[in-house]
Amino acid sequence: MKYALYLLSALFSVLSITSCISDEDFPTPAGATFRLSVDTIDFDTVITHTASATRTLTLYNDNSDGLSITSVTIEGEDAAQFLANVDGTSFKSQESGDKSQESNTLDCRGKDSLIAFVQFNAKDIDRDEAALSEARLVFTLANGKRQSIVLQGYSLDAIELRGKVYRADATLAATRPYVVYDSLVVAEGATLTLAAGTTLLMRPEAYIKVKGTLLAEGTLEQPVTVRGHRLDDMFKRQPYDRIDNQWQGITFTATSYGNRLNYCDIHSSNYGVVCDSSDVSHLKLTIENTVLHNAKQNCLTLTSTQAFIGNSQITNAEGNCVTIHGGDQQFVHCTIASFSPFIAMRGNALVFSNTVGSYPCPLRRMDIINSIVTGYATDEIFGNPTDDKSVPFNYTFRSSLLCTPEINTQESSTEGQESINNAWEEPKDSITRARNFVPFDLPALYFDFSLRDDSKARGLADPDITARYYPLDRLGRRRTPTADAGCYQYSEEE
Repeated sequence: MKYALYLLSALFSVLSITSCISDEDFPTPAGATFRLSVDTIDFDTVITHTASATRTLTLYNDNSDGLSITSVTIEGEDAAQFLANVDGTSFKSQESGDKSQESNTLDCRGKDSLIAFVQFNAKDIDRDEAALSEARLVFTLANGKRQSIVLQGYSLDAIELRGKVYRADATLAATRPYVVYDSLVVAEGATLTLAAGTTLLMRPEAYIKVKGTLLAEGTLEQPVTVRGHRLDDMFKRQPYDRIDNQWQGITFTATSYGNRLNYCDIHSSNYGVVCDSSDVSHLKLTIENTVLHNAKQNCLTLTSTQAFIGNSQITNAEGNCVTIHGGDQQFVHCTIASFSPFIAMRGNALVFSNTVGSYPCPLRRMDIINSIVTGYATDEIFGNPTDDKSVPFNYTFRSSLLCTPEINTQESSTEGQESINNAWEEPKDSITRARNFVPFDLPALYFDFSLRDDSKARGLADPDITARYYPLDRLGRRRTPTADAGCYQYSEEE
């Protein structure tokens, strides 16, 4: 009985409050209007058959009296592409034929506000370039005043790839972007070429698996891009594209050899680029003039692989930027930097070993030459050899800027381990780690790994190796009169 009395008391209280609300007056004086938080909502570019992120608009009633909205409409030639929800009520365009919502009155007390949510749905445009769509979200007040904001977004057609397997040689041309919905597989014996300017937009579950050969042949002006499929912003100044784990990654399996990634931009993945164990006497992967950036796990994982990586940026992983398990690798004029903002317990810039789990995996060669290896931690380089001295653990660090305690191989009796003409970052240094580069824009998650004038990497590179491999940096700038370590030559224009 006591519980029932509590329920009745609560019910009468709710009815009383509801009665007070329903009896409130909203006179909407002549000339009174809302203050709108924005005058335009820009959804940027959205792939066809995809809805944008939701944007918000606030209608502030700065008046002492209540205001009533008698009609909310979406008007314009492209109105059907936009949807709105105001104070819990959904509204469609006039063209949709659904006018039932227009007569609903929306009331706002004095000194209060209403929230509107708006979404953009990209339309089929059957063209290679993006097309602008515009409409207006119109609020008609009880006093006859009409207030509106501009809605605009770009629709971009794309070629859809679902469960695609290339069993014969093929080329993807740089026309419209390709949206990979689940998987893109290159079968053993087949070669897939990505022409300069090709863009692969990967949905969250999508991955690339290469059993044959992948040739991504970009240029400085027209790189090959592999990224998440969302082209719009999650919220203001925060594109989806700068968040990791937007898609899965690229795997080169045990049967895959002769792969090449040149002038590629591969970013915002889950597990980055992975090379499975294979015959170390055959070149499996060449990466040049490329960016591997922003991975949830590792940016680059090499297991018992022969690979050459040059003039490339490998940066920002929640795991390690580079993980090596044995094999034969060379890194020349690379910037390897661990500054992921998403996790405090991130991995390291470089981790290398001569094991896979508990199994030996000889590290026949790992050369880090004319490069930068750095990150937030005071030690970003970890070598993990097995206790079995018969398993090769060979490495060379040469003419590089290294964020780790100084390695003195001259005092070591172990053959195959060299440290030549390197610069070592120390905690006491005023210019170290992130300060080597132009300031990062952390709120916008924007990272530029161009060098500052006072970085220790300036002039550190071995000029003979530079002349032999990369007289131009990743952006095509000449490395003269002295060459800097890393993939970017210092420029006064930065």
